Amino acid sequence: MRVEGNEGRVMAQWLENNAEVRADVPLEECWEHWIDREKIPQWMPWISSVKVLEDTPDLSRWTLKYNAFDQDFTFSWVARNMQPLHHQKIHWRAVDGLANRGAVRFYKNRDGSCQIKMTISYEVPGVLAPLAQGLTPIVEGIIQKDLERFVEYARTHRLKVPATK
Repeated sequence: MRVEGNEGRVMAQWLENNAEVRADVPLEECWEHWIDREKIPQWMPWISSVKVLEDTPDLSRWTLKYNAFDQDFTFSWVARNMQPLHHQKIHWRAVDGLANRGAVRFYKNRDGSCQIKMTISYEVPGVLAPLAQGLTPIVEGIIQKDLERFVEYARTHRLKVPATK
């Protein structure tokens, strides 16, 4: 949580949402799909685009579009793609625009499948924090559906990736 002084600055709070799924696809294949960030809108429909910046490949521009109450909302941000932990964790932090950060973690199961856990954190003004916290089950449900769509995507877009031990 970030708290500012009383000189008219806004108090803000970080909220975290999580979801997890079992993928009956090898971890190595799941990793290869996720590491290509520009593919993400194919299983996260609320992310309308992800574009890795050509001149700075550790940065990517994200656009989120969502319709609620018959209104279209668009948010964008530039994320720094943090150094991944190969076949374990892909993570990012916004450096401009909508304040957010997150990670996708991969765990190999003994049967050749993998667990994928996603954590997304975002900053909201303190005055809106109670409302945003109340929406946590909805947001986590959206993320859960995204992970389920990812598993289906990975099943239907198989890759030839050598397995690691």
